[in-house]
Amino acid sequence: MEQKRVEKLSWKLKLFWPLFGISTSVAGVVTGYISYYASDYMGISVALVGTLIMISKIFDGFTDVMAGYLIDRTHTKYGKGRPYDFSLIGYWLSIIALYCAPRMSVVLSAAYLFIMYTLINSVFATLMNCGGAVYMANALDDPRQSVSLISITSTLGTLCTMVASIILPQMLDKLGNTSAAWKTIALSFGIPMMILGMLRFFMVKEKRNSDVKNERIGFKEMLQVLAKNKYILLVALINCWCSIGCNLNINTSTYYCVYIMKNIGLQSILSLSMVSVILIVILMPFLSKKFGTVNVMRVCSLFGAFGYILRLFDLNSVPLLVASSFISMVGFYTFFSFSSAMVIDCMDYGEWKTGKRSEGAVAATQSVCSKVGAAIGVGLCGFLMGMAGYNGNLDVQTAGTNAMIIALSSWIPAAFCIVEFIMLKFYKLEENLPQIRLELNDRRNIK
Repeated sequence: MEQKRVEKLSWKLKLFWPLFGISTSVAGVVTGYISYYASDYMGISVALVGTLIMISKIFDGFTDVMAGYLIDRTHTKYGKGRPYDFSLIGYWLSIIALYCAPRMSVVLSAAYLFIMYTLINSVFATLMNCGGAVYMANALDDPRQSVSLISITSTLGTLCTMVASIILPQMLDKLGNTSAAWKTIALSFGIPMMILGMLRFFMVKEKRNSDVKNERIGFKEMLQVLAKNKYILLVALINCWCSIGCNLNINTSTYYCVYIMKNIGLQSILSLSMVSVILIVILMPFLSKKFGTVNVMRVCSLFGAFGYILRLFDLNSVPLLVASSFISMVGFYTFFSFSSAMVIDCMDYGEWKTGKRSEGAVAATQSVCSKVGAAIGVGLCGFLMGMAGYNGNLDVQTAGTNAMIIALSSWIPAAFCIVEFIMLKFYKLEENLPQIRLELNDRRNIK
């Protein structure tokens, strides 16, 4: 039995849906400097920064589970996931508050960092991430439209990330590592991005929520439904793994430019490497139809591994570093960009397998593993840098510290890309989805 042709996305979805992603993408650039800000401005050791973030993520895992449970029990006139877009306001305000931290003792600074980081990631980002996947699933006329919508969103988000990644280091280089500089940076990005991101809520409605019977699932039953959904567990595991590898590299990037390349301004040049991600997300709807989304992800993971290794051939070559960054960028970011489409597929698989649709719990499972992976990556980076003897008060680091910075920027993330390639081999859902969705539609029509 042949499926009907996928309808084109509406102009409202194309125009307004990506705005939220643009806002959070730019926020990702700003929050990417938290470790550097905490160690070199707030005076907190990199090891302590990593420890605080890891402790925060323990709480983060709890909030993700609760967010999934909450979303599954949310039924408002605005929909199920859509109301959680308001979390964006708290998200940006917390980021601004962090970068407006006054000069305090190390103990007070550490406490302040922990509280603000927990609000940013464990509370507001959790609600946004879990709610956003459910919002998309219910805003589409057909779940197969998700790859095209994500392609548009990721393209614009990556472009804006690239622009922000170019501008921010230049602002920091020009303004200096001062309290006024960090406040200016936070406010300059935060206020306009907060307003822009909220336009999605007012312009895009949920459509499909009324098509599926949404039962109120208890907490124990939610866990049972998840346990039977092997594919969301696999997606969550891959997301966790990739987040560890990616964050090991990201959180070393600034240190690499400062201590290996001796030029923090190179961060702006390296940001241009995100063009490779833009090319992939633009081509993904075509490549996905021809080869399958997961197969494209696997090939990109191999490119990523090659890219990270490439920079080892000449550590002082700027052109080689740029080429390396251009190629390696697709290793993790292709999966990150389109994992939401996999999550929506897993929602359908879970309903087909168990007869119950637990959208919030499925989204939360992927979200918690992604953030736990990010936390482990940041924490492990701080731990390894601390073990290697990193000292933010020194202009020149020891040979051991520089060797660790190089390893965290090259062969270690390359190894993570290779394992990503292997794990994606076990994701078999894509080929079975057409039949699963036909059977689901028949069940819903009977009900």
